[in-house]
Amino acid sequence: MQSKISVLQIIPQLDVSGASQGCIDIANYLSENNHNSYVITQSGPSIHKIKNYNENVFLLPVDSKNPITMIINIFRIRKLTRELKIDILHVRSRAPAWSCFFVSRLTGVKLISTFHGAYNFTNPLKKFYNSIMLRTDGTIAISNFIMNEVIKKYGNKKNVVRLISRGIDLDFFNPDNIDLNEDNEIYNKFKINNQAIKILLPGRLTGWKGHMLLLKALNIIFENTTLDIEVIFVGPDNNKVLRNSLINFAKQNNFYAKLHLVGSSNEINKFYFNSDIVVSPSTDPEAFGRISVESQAMGKFVIASNHGGSKETIIDGETGYLFDPLNEVDLSNKILKAIEEGKYKSNKVRERCIRNAKDNFSKKKMCIETYEFYKIVLK
Repeated sequence: MQSKISVLQIIPQLDVSGASQGCIDIANYLSENNHNSYVITQSGPSIHKIKNYNENVFLLPVDSKNPITMIINIFRIRKLTRELKIDILHVRSRAPAWSCFFVSRLTGVKLISTFHGAYNFTNPLKKFYNSIMLRTDGTIAISNFIMNEVIKKYGNKKNVVRLISRGIDLDFFNPDNIDLNEDNEIYNKFKINNQAIKILLPGRLTGWKGHMLLLKALNIIFENTTLDIEVIFVGPDNNKVLRNSLINFAKQNNFYAKLHLVGSSNEINKFYFNSDIVVSPSTDPEAFGRISVESQAMGKFVIASNHGGSKETIIDGETGYLFDPLNEVDLSNKILKAIEEGKYKSNKVRERCIRNAKDNFSKKKMCIETYEFYKIVLK
């Protein structure tokens, strides 16, 4: 295999999702190590995070599921593949995977996919549509949960399926890199009571992320204790219906003053740093669950739903607690347990959390393993 490779990643959007961050991390790793790295996407607020994005990012409608657009994309992507002398097409979503499948067949360029989700289906046609992610020269599963889902739903395929856990930036998610003088800025800007126990839920405001479930659990605690707790939601909050529902629930139960809806932030590491407990109460299984890993990297005890990727990233009882999914009573009990046992302020727990993240879920580890997989596919 040649020492220098050219990789073209294809992803519908470069937004704040874990799939987007993984794409960005791989793109920059390849560039930093003197490989040719390019990305095709429709758009997204995170495009600028890719090094030399003006030259290395191409905007095409690869988010479209319109069959005609998908067919036209075959020729658009084939043209770029030839012009850029691409060795590997790395696709991260199903619609562009169909286009890239035919590009690969027409050009002989190797095709790799990453399964970022479980991709449920209710009929044979949808299963066939999803299966394009396995009609490749190699497939990456981002967690054991996803690996098992792929095997269970699609059986044994001829291509290679490799587990490569997602990784996070341990420089950004590093409590030692936070300026202590900036602490009060967060508290003052969002009127957060520094003396309260601060519970953080970072993530897009969408139903399955479990924001309402957390509020219901906290309401149980407020009704039965006098604990001073405040809850902070950080993440895109364009879902106005859910946002209003959360606000109304908090008002009806007389704890609206304890609820802080921050919206999107480029300083999520500071919110982790200034929180006491992080909660990831997803009602559906997380494919990987970056919240749990980011929390631990920042030395924070995390409480997460006992399904999906969180079962792999949290050491139950040591770096966090797992609670019964969709069960606000069990969630409230786990929050109380973490408070009563002092998990959220234990230096021993803090060190164990950081060590777990560093040893198993670093961006560097993910990038190296992905590059090694590229080399295997190119042999």
